[in-house]
Formats: sequence, structure tokens, C-alpha cells
Amino acid sequence: MVKKHIIRIIAALTLISAALPASASASSFIGFGDSNTEGLSFKSYGYDLDLRWVVRTGAINAGISGNHTDQAIKRFNADVLSKNPDSVAIMFGINDGLLYDNGKPMVEKTKFERNLTYMVRELKSRKIKVLLMTNIPVQQTLYYNMYPEKKHLYAEKGGIRLWMNSYNAIIRKVAKAEGVQLVDHYANAIHKAGGAQDGKLWASGLYDRSGLHWSPRGHGMIAYSINYYLAR
Repeated sequence: MVKKHIIRIIAALTLISAALPASASASSFIGFGDSNTEGLSFKSYGYDLDLRWVVRTGAINAGISGNHTDQAIKRFNADVLSKNPDSVAIMFGINDGLLYDNGKPMVEKTKFERNLTYMVRELKSRKIKVLLMTNIPVQQTLYYNMYPEKKHLYAEKGGIRLWMNSYNAIIRKVAKAEGVQLVDHYANAIHKAGGAQDGKLWASGLYDRSGLHWSPRGHGMIAYSINYYLAR
């Protein structure tokens, strides 16, 4: 009788255990980036913080708003390598490409490429899976409305969207050269919007009102792509 009772208890505990979610390592996946990783727009516009891509993918949020890759390099060891992750998604470039009033970018393209390459190689040397991710196709009307004094800086570069995509081109180049996974959010957003025109981009619902940050729907698109590639 006692034996049967013990068996029932063990069976019950087994069922409870099976119903609980598997506990992943706290440092298994890291999202390393800027405001579009940290989720600045969610705080600014009162979006549900649980809808950020880092939450939807179970990532440690190592995003800091305003960061470019020179700053990222300085915190790379503490925020990424020291945590011994299995996988890391890297999304920088928007701040690197932003122009100062003298027309110079925060981080020149050659330095941006060196910084990305360094981070990717450090991760690869530790057998850590890398996802290099491109940035949002800037909705120019919204951005220029918010920063009208900046519009002239990008005029000779074909506009801020084209200029920022030249930094995405470097991300694509590094991903190919280093043999790591590229997640091209820029191309995915334009595909979903049905074109690269401001009106279509806004109508897609992927943007917040700055034109420079993803909305919850945009974060959903990012999370879907990340989860797909992490599972491969």
C-alpha cells in the first residue's frame, strides 16, 4: 500500500515537472545594440515592454540608447563575453551613421567595419553563434519633422535612409566575409511595406513616431526572424 502511494507521488511530481517551462541558461542569448535593442520607443510612447524583441526572444538586453560601435567595443567584454553566451545578436549602425553638424559621422565607415569585424571574430573564436542584423529603413518625413535642422546634412547623400543603408551594406559585407548569419531587417521591412517610400513605410505599422525606431509590430518582425535563425 505504501509502495503504491509513493508511486502515485512520483507520478504526480513528474507531471508537475513536465508542465513547468524548461529553464534556459540566463546567459544563453544576448541582444547587443543601441536604442532599438534597449527599447527606447517603448518607454517614450508607453508601449508594452513585454513586446520588445529582446523579451520575445528571451535575450539578455544589452542595448544602450545612443550607443555606437566605438562605445560598444568598450563594454563588449563586460556586457557580452563575460556572460559566456551561446548566441549573440548584434544591431548597431544607426548612431554610427548619424552626422554631426560638420557633416562627419559619429563613426566613420572604415572604423565601423573594423569594430564589427572585431566583435564577430571574438565571438567566433569562442564558438558563439552570431546574428548580424541590419537597421531600420529610416522614415525620412518623420525624422526630418523631428530634426528639421539635420535635413540639409543628408541632402548630398541622397537622404538619411540611403545614407544609413550604406552602413547596412557594411553589416552585410562583414556577415558575408566572416561567414555568420545575416538578419536583414532593412530588406524585410521594405518587403512588408511594399516599397521604400515614406508613405508605405509608415502604413506598415513598423515604426514609432520618430521614424528612427521600431514599433511593437516592428519588434515582432525582428523577434520572428531571430527565433527562426536561432532554431536553425
